[in-house]
Parts: sequence; structure tokens; C-alpha cells
Amino acid sequence: MAVTIRDNTKNGSLWNEWAKFINAAIFDADAQQNKYDDLVNALANVEKSKRFGEKATTIGGLGDFAVKDEGTNAAVDTFEEGYSKLIEHLAFSKDFTISKEMMDDNQIAEAKIKAVNMVQAYKRTRAKFLTQALVSSVDATKTMTFGGKTGIDISTPDGLALFNTKHTLKSVSGTTVSNLYSDELGNNTAVLNKLANKMRNFKDDRGEVLGFDADTIIIPGDDPEYEDFVKRVIGSDGEVGSDKNDINTQRGKWKLVVDYLWTGNTGHPSILMSSKANKALLATRLYDRTPLDVANDTDVHSRNMTYNGFARMSVGFTNWRHVLMCGVTGGTALGA
Repeated sequence: MAVTIRDNTKNGSLWNEWAKFINAAIFDADAQQNKYDDLVNALANVEKSKRFGEKATTIGGLGDFAVKDEGTNAAVDTFEEGYSKLIEHLAFSKDFTISKEMMDDNQIAEAKIKAVNMVQAYKRTRAKFLTQALVSSVDATKTMTFGGKTGIDISTPDGLALFNTKHTLKSVSGTTVSNLYSDELGNNTAVLNKLANKMRNFKDDRGEVLGFDADTIIIPGDDPEYEDFVKRVIGSDGEVGSDKNDINTQRGKWKLVVDYLWTGNTGHPSILMSSKANKALLATRLYDRTPLDVANDTDVHSRNMTYNGFARMSVGFTNWRHVLMCGVTGGTALGA
């Protein structure tokens, strides 16, 4: 992630050699791809930013091509601008201390562990921030509290929660669309197939069908029986829950993401996502305004060395058409 280290101990400090070892541990930990990085990359478009925030607007596609007579000009069309949203970055910070006594006792391994833990804490914070925003933006919940900060906006550009029963299309009046369903996946592939069809028929703000296929199932990390069931649904050769010889039409179509930071749920909620729609619509975004920036200094009174980690980031949703949630009370029922 290209961590920056601002080393204030290089010139004439007794900690000089120790700072080199600790800095090397930080750089090495940052370079290692870990489970938190994998989770973030699976759920979001990770982007850089050089501003205090980023404004995003949904864009509907052009209309259909029109037939023209010989020698005449083509009809002029415009892109349909949808709703816009401002995603503002938040600052995050953390200190750790290496005592003078630890250095005197040559506890370099312990000092390195502290440094590595700072990097891991930063990466874990990014993943937790993203997960909480994703799974909390449901029904009437449009803000969240994280890291002691309240009122963090997790709504979509239409002013609703990411998962809602009444999303609107800006240029199609009177139309509402649900991406929040009460049905759980059940004991076979029927509900999964219906939900995938719902996503494929989501329309842009102009009213044109987008046609994105859902290809990812995201489930909580503390529901082992449900996890086992989902693995059978998407991986079995034959039809799950049946003694017939039918093929499993869902086999090979899905990637399963077990979000171990999504816990403590009632029932069996799941999120279906189209990874292609997420990328094409730039829908779920995590902005690294300032990746991990580490500064160190020595306190003349205690002779301790303090490391400070600082970062700025944000998470936001600029579209809702790439995901739907099921298994939630208050969601739309699929019906027969």
C-alpha cells in the first residue's frame, strides 16, 4: 500500500539503529498481501484521492440508435445524469511506544512485533470500515458510528440506504425498485436463481435494463451451518435438496466471500453482488486519501520512542444496482 515513514530519529539519535530495524518491519508488513487486503479488494473499488472528498454522479447510457434517412444528420442524444453524492474522507490515527528499557534489554523481536501490529491494525480498520458500511446500510439506516465518530453517511445518491425496497430511477417517475428481500436462500437453488434474475433486470436512471449477472455471494463469518449449505448450493454437481438426477444450474457460477468481520446477525442474511457491475458502475468505493503515514520521535524525558500512524480514507456507495440483500425482515417478498 506504499506506506510512508517520516523518521525523526536519524540525526544523532541513540535510537538510530533501532529505527532502521523497526522501519524495515513496517515496510515488510505493508508489502505482504493479507486477508484484510483480500477482503477489501473483493468488496470495493479501491481508489486514490487528492481532495477533501470525492463527488460522484451516476450516468445512464445513451438511448437506442435511431434509423436515419440517406444524407441526413444523426439524432443528437445526451447521457442521462442521475443522482450525485459527495463522499468525504475521515482521518484515522494510532500511537505505539517502544520503551527505553526495551531497547536497553535488546528486545528487538518484541519491538518488531509492535510495528507489524500497527500495520495490521491499519489494514484491519480499512476492512472493518468497509464491511460495517456495507452491511449496515439497510432499510432506514443511512448513517453509522465507527471509531468514535457518529453520523457517518452510508446512503446512496438517491438518499436511501444501500439496501432498500424503494430505490428510484431519476428519469422514470413513479417507479420504485427493491434490492432488499426477506427470502432466505432456502434449501435449494430456486431463491438464488430468482434473486439473480432480479439483479439482471435492474435498470439505469434512463430505464434501460443493465443485464449484469450476479456472480458473488457474501455471507457472515459466524454461521458455519449456513456457510456449509451455500458451498453445497454453488458447488454440487447435482441439484441440492433433491433426489432427482437433475444438474445443479448454479454450479460454477458463483464466488463465495465469507466476510469474517460481518457477525452477530439474526437469521441468515446474504448479499448477492455482480463484480462486473461493481467495477463498471464504480459502485462501492473505498478511497485512500492518505495511505498509512508513520512518523516516529524520541521523548527526551522518558527516552521512549513513539510511533504514530496516520491515515485518511472514506467509504461510499455511488450506486445500488450491483448488490442486493436477502434474508432480512422487512424486505420485499419474492412470492411464488
